[in-house]
Amino acid sequence: MVTIADLLPSSQGLLPYYMILVSLISVGNSAQCLLTLHYTRRIYCNKFVTNTSLAPKSALRDPEDSVHKLVLATNRAAAGNATDQVTPLAARLFATWTLLAAVVRMYAAYHLEHAHMYDLVLWTYVVALGHFLSEMLVFKTVKFGAPDLVLWTYVVALGHFLSEMLVFKTVKFGAPSVSPLIVATTAMIWMPMQRGYYVRLP
Repeated sequence: MVTIADLLPSSQGLLPYYMILVSLISVGNSAQCLLTLHYTRRIYCNKFVTNTSLAPKSALRDPEDSVHKLVLATNRAAAGNATDQVTPLAARLFATWTLLAAVVRMYAAYHLEHAHMYDLVLWTYVVALGHFLSEMLVFKTVKFGAPDLVLWTYVVALGHFLSEMLVFKTVKFGAPSVSPLIVATTAMIWMPMQRGYYVRLP
C-alpha cells in the first residue's frame, strides 16, 4: 500500500515541500487563468488608452503592430475610454507558462540533489521575478494596492509582475502585488543558501 510518506520527496529540509506547495498553487492559478479573466484583472488593473502620437499607417508600418500602441491613461478624462491589457489570449499564455513552471518545480522538488535541476528551478523564480517587476515598474500594467489579491493567484509569475512594474510600468506597487514578490524573493534567497545542502550530483 502506498502511503503519503512514499509520495513525499526524499530530500531533507523544507525547500522541497515549499516547491511542491508553490507548484500546486500554480496549477490552481493556471486553471483560473483558463476559466476567467477576473483575478488576472485584479492584478493587471491599470488602464490604458490608444497612443495617438504614433505615425499613421503607411506601406512600411502599421500603428496597430506597435508594442507602444497603448499608453497609460494619466487623467480621469482619458480613463473613461481606457481599458486594461488583459485578454483571453494573454490569460491562456500565462496559464501555459505558469503550468510549465509548476511542472519544472514539482519535478525538481524530487531531484534537488542534481545541480542542473536545482539551478533550473532557481531560474524559474528569477524569470518570474523579472516579469512581475517589469510589469509593475516599466509596463505599468500592475497597480500596487489593487483589491483582494489571493495569495496563489500570481505566486509563480513573480518575474512577470516585477518586469511589468519596473520596466513596462503597467503595475502599481501596493498590497495585492506583494505576494508574488515575497514568494519568488523567498525562493531566490533560500535556494542559493541551501544549494550545498541539497546538491550532491553534478
